Amino acid sequence: METHVDFIIFLAKDYIQQIEISINYKKTRKSHGAVQVSLIHSISARSSYTIPLALFIASILIYAYSLEGQPHHGDEINYLGWAGNYIHLITNGDLANTCLISIDNCNSLYHIPAHGITYSPLRMILIGVPLSLEHQDTGDYYDWSCYWFTCYNFHNSPTVEQMTAGRALSPIFGALTVVVAFLIGKILFNRNAGVIFSLVFMFYNLWIWYSRTIMTEVHYIFFSMLALLILLYSFKTGCLKVKYLVLSGIVFGCALTSKLLAIEFSVLFTGIILLNGMFQRQLGSSIDKKQILKISVTLVIFFSIAAFAFLLTEPGFYKNPVLQIKTIKSDMDNYNHDVWFIAYPTVQGLQPIRMLLLFYYALFPSPTENTIPGAFPNSTFNLGWNSPPTYSSVPLTIFFFVGITYMIQKVRRSKDCIPEILVLIWFVSTFIATLMIARDLSLERYMLPFLISIIVISSYGFCKFVRHIPSKKIQISFVACALLAHAATSMSYWQKIYFSPGTFWTNPLPYGTLQESLVNPVTLFINIVFVAFFAYMMAIQFKNKTGITAK
Repeated sequence: METHVDFIIFLAKDYIQQIEISINYKKTRKSHGAVQVSLIHSISARSSYTIPLALFIASILIYAYSLEGQPHHGDEINYLGWAGNYIHLITNGDLANTCLISIDNCNSLYHIPAHGITYSPLRMILIGVPLSLEHQDTGDYYDWSCYWFTCYNFHNSPTVEQMTAGRALSPIFGALTVVVAFLIGKILFNRNAGVIFSLVFMFYNLWIWYSRTIMTEVHYIFFSMLALLILLYSFKTGCLKVKYLVLSGIVFGCALTSKLLAIEFSVLFTGIILLNGMFQRQLGSSIDKKQILKISVTLVIFFSIAAFAFLLTEPGFYKNPVLQIKTIKSDMDNYNHDVWFIAYPTVQGLQPIRMLLLFYYALFPSPTENTIPGAFPNSTFNLGWNSPPTYSSVPLTIFFFVGITYMIQKVRRSKDCIPEILVLIWFVSTFIATLMIARDLSLERYMLPFLISIIVISSYGFCKFVRHIPSKKIQISFVACALLAHAATSMSYWQKIYFSPGTFWTNPLPYGTLQESLVNPVTLFINIVFVAFFAYMMAIQFKNKTGITAK
């Protein structure tokens, strides 16, 4: 009997031991699994920082190289004069000076009627601080502030060193915008789309120029794109994160105070809030009053924060907010009649001939020579192959039409198409806003919000097209060829960009256009190779589709 008991005890002990071994083995596997998961997350985190860092460094190398050789514009001298005077007063402790509030009541600067609205402290700091830090402060900026008028003395023009100092932060903002473009493309579509969007944007001819100048375009586009990124991120999880919504509104206010043209992004931001608010409801349920109220409140909060952020950067707002708002309205009523439709959107600009003209600037040259009505009453514009210049490249134009086709098809056939709808809203709204705001379309800086939407659509089409190429090696070769053709359009004029310090550039910008890429022998050859490669890929894809259909 005892033998049997001992045997049972032995079996029990052995069974318990086996269980312990099994438990320890499972714990070990879980531990190894946790280590593997942790390792994967670590590698993923590193890769998520690697691409933005590489894009930033590459952009800085392109934008910041030889800033002293960049051709200059008259507006740069104006901005440098205003900013230099602003920082000079602050550094000397003259904080009660009226010049810190407005140009309209400033004795040390040339009085330009209704330019108070362009006197944003944010832009004054971004331009003036580097001038002061590099000890290029002259103390007298009256002459620079009247560049476009008879009081200007060319003998007192800013030196190359002073112009270079004023441009110091522009390459940084330009490079940061390229990184933001990558993140926007990644959130909207995927990482590959983000990379293509950022690379095409990095080598966009207008962005290269404005990322190397004192012009404020690099500021308002950066803040607008950053506000867009943060707003998209606030809805990324499917549930609105209020803190990111608030932050996006503040950043958008900074964009508005940098340049009022940032208002063109308002329709896109409205679309993001509306669409995400509508799709946050439970599947199958209809939109009720509670949902409508929630969306309305979100819109009011966002634009109210943006408006307050805009006003709080205006110095006169603290002393007399009502007067400051009236002053801003008065400035808008009188500012830039020659290039804006009295600064207010108007249907006067929505003419078919102007719509076609905008596409000529943005996408393709005019195929015929013709005389059309000009921007001003009783004026005419001679339309032709080189007039207007086209701010595009052969790959950018081709893939825009590919992308717009893919987007429309996706919207028609799929329910999961919010990103495509948002990009189409961006494209259509900025197209209309550009026509309604900009009287003179040759001032290409007024078209940037619209032109960036074209880059997004083109990048989308590029990714969709490449995805259908079966071979990885051919994919890489085709991507390299397309990007080279696009980059060569801008960079073939590197001597004009980097080594022309005594050159004045005027609008419309004459360098890096689609027309010039077809005249320059080197870029013409690269474009021919790209077009032949593209046609070959199209033929293969068509053959594969017809073969599948036949089967």
